[in-house]
Amino acid sequence: MTDSTTNTGTGVMVPPDAGLTIRDDLVDTYTTMMLAVPEAGGEGMDNILDQLARATTVAQLDQPWRSGGLGDYRDRPIIITGMRRMPSDYTGGLGWFLVLDIVDPSTGETAVVTTGSMSVVAQLVKAWVMDAFPLAVIPRLSRKPTKDGFYPQHLDIAPRQPARDR
Repeated sequence: MTDSTTNTGTGVMVPPDAGLTIRDDLVDTYTTMMLAVPEAGGEGMDNILDQLARATTVAQLDQPWRSGGLGDYRDRPIIITGMRRMPSDYTGGLGWFLVLDIVDPSTGETAVVTTGSMSVVAQLVKAWVMDAFPLAVIPRLSRKPTKDGFYPQHLDIAPRQPARDR
């Protein structure tokens, strides 16, 4: 598994925050916070078997191999119920991407998505260390590309949050 790219809906696939470099002290700060997030590790097969066991349609039998990016949920409310970290293949960023467990609150359907967007990763890692999960958000994708042709992402944090186990 590698970082997700963002499908802009125009057929353009965008690597997360490509070409950006950040200060070493900020990378160190986020690396320290990131270490609090569980590693993606070896539960992959359990997740695949679980998704297959819960399938109710033939189309869902292909779902475990179609983990899309968070951009697939652009402008739609979702609840992030958990996340895991993976090392990133991209240089110049935070060095990690996230595997997210999400729920669509309108349908109750669950999914696993990935994000390597530097802004989104930073938001979620900080939320994780603040013990703010589950977290209701709306993924946003810039309507206009940067001068390099990329579409920055961020999360709008929903004003009403789900109850948290304390």
